[in-house]
Amino acid sequence: MENHSSAQRLILGTAQFGLPYGISNQRGQIPEAEVAAILSEAAKAGIDTLDTAAAYGNSETCLGNVLSTLPGEHRIISKYLPNQPDKPIVQAFRESLERLQVDKIHGYLLHSYASYSSRPGILDELLKLKSSGQVEKVGISLYHPAEAEELLQQEASIDLVQFPYSLFDRRFEELLPELSSRGIETHIRSVYLQGLYFMQPDQLPLYLQEAVPKLERLRQLANSNQLPIGAVCLGFAMANPYISRVVIGVESLQTLQENIRYSGTVLPQALYTELLELKEENETILLPYKWPAR
Repeated sequence: MENHSSAQRLILGTAQFGLPYGISNQRGQIPEAEVAAILSEAAKAGIDTLDTAAAYGNSETCLGNVLSTLPGEHRIISKYLPNQPDKPIVQAFRESLERLQVDKIHGYLLHSYASYSSRPGILDELLKLKSSGQVEKVGISLYHPAEAEELLQQEASIDLVQFPYSLFDRRFEELLPELSSRGIETHIRSVYLQGLYFMQPDQLPLYLQEAVPKLERLRQLANSNQLPIGAVCLGFAMANPYISRVVIGVESLQTLQENIRYSGTVLPQALYTELLELKEENETILLPYKWPAR
């Protein structure tokens, strides 16, 4: 059973437009001509939101160059550099707009929670940009549920949060209803855990060996339901009503087309129930920044 309008819940992640990204990425950075084809195909499927960041190599510049040649409106979300604590937000934001060749964007996030927790008043700077009309929604990119809990406790005036969520990584699950009831949009990323779910168990580096039994179980469930692994991963995320949007990265036009197809997957209830058992607690598996540099 497929439902094409579900592609509108996808956000196109553009890290690969600016740098080689992801554990299973064999290909490296995507050339600009192909970026144009990817953006056109996404627009046709109703995907109108693009997620980028100043930290993604030259992703913003690439987007600016390509979007200036394409028709139609695109909603862009970008992020403040995580490692430049002294750069005023206004300046960083202006530099992003210049690279993107636009005068306003849909969303602007702090790329790390540390920018918020270590710099009192940084949220006020974000809110000023919002009241100036140059950005519609502001928020923070998170890694740990404790960060979301703190934001909720402090009643931070944010419109959206982005964080990892996938079959294994369900750490934020309990907070989803609360975020939703406060009107905070939830954008999830890493639905494929940087490609981990697609890797053959015997390809896995030593530090990920503990994931092998669950990866084998996932492969078995996908096969017995005659579904591609990608459809199972994306279908699982899309089945959660508290998730507003799903950010997907692509390595090529073909992977975008696959994701568009997968986004319409409605998982049988029995399969969904079995997938719930794949929840993983080991953060060495769940958090790519804990993976040793290869």
